Amino acid sequence: MEQAARYKTRMRFTKTGSVRFIGHLDLMRFFQKAIRRAGLDVAYSQGYSPHQLMSFAAPLGVGATTDGDYIDVEFVPGEAEPEVIMQKLNDALTDEVFITEIERMPEGFKNSMSLLDRSAYMITAKTGDAFPDNYKKRFEEFLSQDSIIITKKTKKSEKEIDLKPAVIFHAFEQDDFEKMIGEKLPILHPVYKGDSIFLMLPTSSENTVKPEQVIDTFFGYCNHEPKPWSYQVHRLQMWFKSGDKHE
Repeated sequence: MEQAARYKTRMRFTKTGSVRFIGHLDLMRFFQKAIRRAGLDVAYSQGYSPHQLMSFAAPLGVGATTDGDYIDVEFVPGEAEPEVIMQKLNDALTDEVFITEIERMPEGFKNSMSLLDRSAYMITAKTGDAFPDNYKKRFEEFLSQDSIIITKKTKKSEKEIDLKPAVIFHAFEQDDFEKMIGEKLPILHPVYKGDSIFLMLPTSSENTVKPEQVIDTFFGYCNHEPKPWSYQVHRLQMWFKSGDKHE
């Protein structure tokens, strides 16, 4: 008898508040426990050490917050409708980590990690002296350079890359950024508000640029040395490689 296809979902979630200081593996365990508390029929892998079939689009750095991260979770056939799953799961989560959107995915879809293409971020000053004076004008000057070469280090190697083409869009106000990207952002739950820089950057297996790389290089251009942890990174949204936003 042919086995029924698993029930595949993609969920967008928020992570904010004090939970921003837990790492990626702890966040995964957090979701695994919440799914069990919610009594949901999650699907498990086969083999000697079965685990819940769950994957994240991209790890979020410790200390960063998000309203636009995605997690793929597979359930056994016959589990409830997506809206019911979302409600049950949110009842088992917290007011600092919760699901804001859920979609049932077709059989055979690739996981979000393999399809991830771009991400949007809001970098917000935590203190008044976190950004250079006249930071908006200086950031425009920074991006007007012919090239912005940095050395990108990985676990295995390092190479020079040009940050200039990596900044797909940038703005200093949310309304302006939304006009550039052609859509409204989800409801945001940032820890900090105030002076900000909005960025859209590539986030794929072939090419990923982190917002910290852009901001720290900008600070170097301005000879600006803020105190450690002077700004907050908040991921706003992700886009995937299927020609349709978030999918």
